[in-house]
Amino acid sequence: MTHFPALPFPEMPDGTPRRCGVELEFSGLSEAQVVALILNELGGSLGAHARHAATVHDTALGDIRVELDISLAHDHPSNWVETGLGLARDVIPVEVITRPLTPAQMPELDRFCDALRRAGGEGTGRSMLRGFGVHLNVAAHAPDDAFTRRTILAFALLEPWLRTTLPLDGTRRILPFVNPWPLGLVDALVAEPDAGFGAQCAHYAAAIKSRNHGLDLLPLFKFHDPDAYARAYPDAFKVAARPAFHFRMPDCRLNDADWSLAEGWSMWRAVETLAAAPELLDRLCTAWPQHRQQMFGGSRKWARIVSDLLIPQSRVAS
Repeated sequence: MTHFPALPFPEMPDGTPRRCGVELEFSGLSEAQVVALILNELGGSLGAHARHAATVHDTALGDIRVELDISLAHDHPSNWVETGLGLARDVIPVEVITRPLTPAQMPELDRFCDALRRAGGEGTGRSMLRGFGVHLNVAAHAPDDAFTRRTILAFALLEPWLRTTLPLDGTRRILPFVNPWPLGLVDALVAEPDAGFGAQCAHYAAAIKSRNHGLDLLPLFKFHDPDAYARAYPDAFKVAARPAFHFRMPDCRLNDADWSLAEGWSMWRAVETLAAAPELLDRLCTAWPQHRQQMFGGSRKWARIVSDLLIPQSRVAS
């Protein structure tokens, strides 16, 4: 897969393209090796850098950040820390973080992923302790418009289908990095399908206390209403406010030559395609309480219900 079709609403309200920042987690290469590969494959110039973090400026994809994905490496450097990091490098990922990209730029990043694989980069699946993923930071169409609110509801209803139907490595299902949204949160969102974004955030804050979910709404929540966010999370972990969905579910399978970033893109596009079809979203909202009342209902059964409603109409899979 190398195609990144446009989202249902490809432009922001001001007419500029909607963009998507990408975070890639992988091992097998040091930060210095990744930086050298970026310079060779994408051009640019090395900017500020430290032992475990660097920024490459003005590449073919704009500025790109490379860092070891653990705060200990940056906040508490010492010989003991360095020894520990050296022993744990097989399970602590290096992370490549891009600026927001247009869909037209994504194939270039896909080609860079091929270069990472050829150079020895390894993704999830090579070890039971590797839960490496791809994070898509998709710009919200507008922080509090109807489509953004429907997108949140669509993800809540579609998540079991995504986990059942599309690739998700067994390691990442077990490790606590992309936990599913609690059923109680889905219940609350479905019970108020026309609720405003503030009400949705209140339901989210009541149910979720961590960033380790397939869709992390905390950056968007903090951007929209920092005061409400501070009240909901008084002992908050570090979260950068940004007007974007933080979609954490997709795998990073660099070691698979047939893998593409387009898999994760297609997962997110499925969510937005459902959000852009209010009549189908309404039908799923109607079906959800009936499903929850069944004694033997479960995520796989719900995934079959979703498939029965969506696939014959070719609204999500295309």
